[in-house]
Amino acid sequence: MKQQTMKLQATMQRMSSYAVALPLAAFIALPLAWMFISSIKPADQLFSSPPRILADRWTIDWYVTVFRDSGAAVFFTNSLIVGLASTLLCLVIGTLAAYALTRFDFPGKSVFLIAALVTYMFPAIVLFVPIYMILNALSLIDTRIGLVICHTILTFPFAVWMLKSFFDTLPREIDEAAWVDGASYLGTFVRIVLPLSLPGIFSVAIFVFVLSWNEFLFASIVMTSTELKTVPVGISEFITSFDVRWGEIMALGTLATVPVVVLFTFVQRYFLRGVLSGAVKG
Repeated sequence: MKQQTMKLQATMQRMSSYAVALPLAAFIALPLAWMFISSIKPADQLFSSPPRILADRWTIDWYVTVFRDSGAAVFFTNSLIVGLASTLLCLVIGTLAAYALTRFDFPGKSVFLIAALVTYMFPAIVLFVPIYMILNALSLIDTRIGLVICHTILTFPFAVWMLKSFFDTLPREIDEAAWVDGASYLGTFVRIVLPLSLPGIFSVAIFVFVLSWNEFLFASIVMTSTELKTVPVGISEFITSFDVRWGEIMALGTLATVPVVVLFTFVQRYFLRGVLSGAVKG
């Protein structure tokens, strides 16, 4: 009788989870599905009245136009370069900072943590003017390096707090055992802490990359040359004073969503809970 009750409770929990998850998944997936379907509709059926989900015929003309006339390949190349460089730079600085915050006490530690949190709370537009003035003084406007610095500044507070939470789960006894054996602080970090933290670091890397991939404000102002524009800026160019080219927008938006969906498909595998359940036993 007790086992039946437990099975019934487990079944009810699963049903409750599905009842919440399915509507949420539909809420997120339906706009993406509508965008993809619109990207393969012919022009005369994009705004049919009443709206129709499925078209009488399908076309890839919008995708051909995007790659032929707008330089979509250049946009994707720039976004990929900036995203990867921003992620690498942010992780290198962020992992070192987060490790120091979790393992050492130093003057200004609390101030640094609070400052990082407060900085992340500010809208990006508030930080834009001082960052732009600094980049302009360094002659980094309209350069990939300048945009990489912007994205690193925007994502660094998030990365530090996330990485700190991962490093906090690592037992300090691991580091102390390595120090007793003669390992240096940097050697302990590189040889022991980093391998154990790879799932968490990978997860943070995905989120940082996506934030950089989708960033529009800094990319639209810092990058002025057409050959240096990123995907979000490229999408905005289809909105002019005279018309909105919805077909091209839907096609390029669909292409821009594919890398994000693929990356987040892998993110769900990486959780740190339970990874170190027996790390200090033995």
